[in-house]
Amino acid sequence: MDTKDALKQKLVSQYEEWKADFDKLKAETKGAYAEGQLEGSQEAKDLQSKMDEAKSFINKLENANEQDIEELKSKAENQLDGLKNALQNIRNNFN
Repeated sequence: MDTKDALKQKLVSQYEEWKADFDKLKAETKGAYAEGQLEGSQEAKDLQSKMDEAKSFINKLENANEQDIEELKSKAENQLDGLKNALQNIRNNFN
């Protein structure tokens, strides 16, 4: 597997895992004491924005040539860190 494929696989895997966590948390809070507060919260909006950015980044990676991979590699870590922090923020506030 080349660097591009490995990086894409890592990003897609982490993205899908965190998206599932977010969806599960939304389902858990809907109708619970929070009465669905998560969906309209700033934290949820921030996380959704990060998810959209990550999805866009994955698409950009798919179309990148090998020369761009090294630059995208470092940006990928920033994308993952941003998603991780946004998801952790939601977990802290809504669990």
